[in-house]
Amino acid sequence: MSAPTSAVSVSPRLGVWQWVAFLVGVVPLAVYAFSPREGDLPLYFRTAHAFLQGAVPNQDFRFEYPPYALLWFVPAAWLGPTLPAFIPLFGLQLVLFDAFIKWLLLSEGVRRWGPAWRAWVPFGVYTVASWVQSVHYLKRYDLIPAAFVLVALVALARRREGLAGWALSVGVVTKLYPVVLVPLALAVCWRRGTWRRLGLGLLVGVLPLVPLSAFWPWWHFASFHVERGLQVESLGASLLWAAHRLGFAPGVAWVHAPAAYELHGAAAEAVKAASRWVWVAGSLAAAAVGLAAVRRRLPERTEDWARLALGPLLAFVALNPVLSPQYLVWLVGAAGLALLSGSRWAPGAIFAAAMMTRGLFAGSQYRTGLGGPHTVLLLVRNGLLVAAGLALVWEVWRARKPPPEGALSR
Repeated sequence: MSAPTSAVSVSPRLGVWQWVAFLVGVVPLAVYAFSPREGDLPLYFRTAHAFLQGAVPNQDFRFEYPPYALLWFVPAAWLGPTLPAFIPLFGLQLVLFDAFIKWLLLSEGVRRWGPAWRAWVPFGVYTVASWVQSVHYLKRYDLIPAAFVLVALVALARRREGLAGWALSVGVVTKLYPVVLVPLALAVCWRRGTWRRLGLGLLVGVLPLVPLSAFWPWWHFASFHVERGLQVESLGASLLWAAHRLGFAPGVAWVHAPAAYELHGAAAEAVKAASRWVWVAGSLAAAAVGLAAVRRRLPERTEDWARLALGPLLAFVALNPVLSPQYLVWLVGAAGLALLSGSRWAPGAIFAAAMMTRGLFAGSQYRTGLGGPHTVLLLVRNGLLVAAGLALVWEVWRARKPPPEGALSR
């Protein structure tokens, strides 16, 4: 996490061919936004229309997401009075966020590497991953908080702490998971002496919760997630399902629960309980490593921030007893930034895992239980996520040491 030695910052202005590549990356998703495939969009439509008609979330209907999520559903629901109208409108809204992420990755690449080939890598791999993931990418809303996380990482690298704090808090109140990055941002800004600007940004981002709290018990969303079972794609579930298929775990049932497919049975309950402890301990350990590292050495470049953030993010995702396929959208943007320099193995593994996730549904019996080849694919996918997380945490741990004397002048 030291200053760059092999590349210099240049103007992030995009050239003609970069704009052509940008359009090629975005247009296919704009077309796919009109696909009638529904995903979670009926849920978004119903809740937004109920809200527009005066119903109060978590009083008149159950709302399973943090409060800002609903506010992102409202524009498309207001413009689209029916589900067939809502689907393309919400999809096009997500395409705008996709376009922003791709522009940001391309701009950061040009800023760091100018005309060199490596400037194209983050944008290129992210674009391919977005196409492959389109079935989840444009049919869930996870792309929105992921965009705010990227804004926060780039803003922190450019020392725009107020913007970073605002983006982080909006991301947290939209999907919660960016909360794992707040301690790292606070620790770095404390050492920089800019923690007040970060704190002000965080406060501004959550300020709308004050009037919302007067009529909307938004905090009740947490109870929904506490009650969730062992989701079938999680690390613990994949190991248990593999054991079940080999005959070592009888009594395990693949069940369509209200929010996802889950494993049920006595063994699944035991694995769920253990998974929760592993998830909490692993996430705290990854965050602690990051905090120890920034005490000695501050991240400066955008890719340094991305690699620092990916440690706790990967722990939060890979060890989670719920690992829905769209959770990988949380990772791929930061992985793209991490490709700007340094080892490409861990961010490359994240992109490979994202592509494998789509393969879990292609030709499989996902609704009744994965067969042998797809179970192996799931195990490999989860193994890649764990291995990438360990590699990045180890990299951050090693980077806590100050650079050798004279290294920055070479």
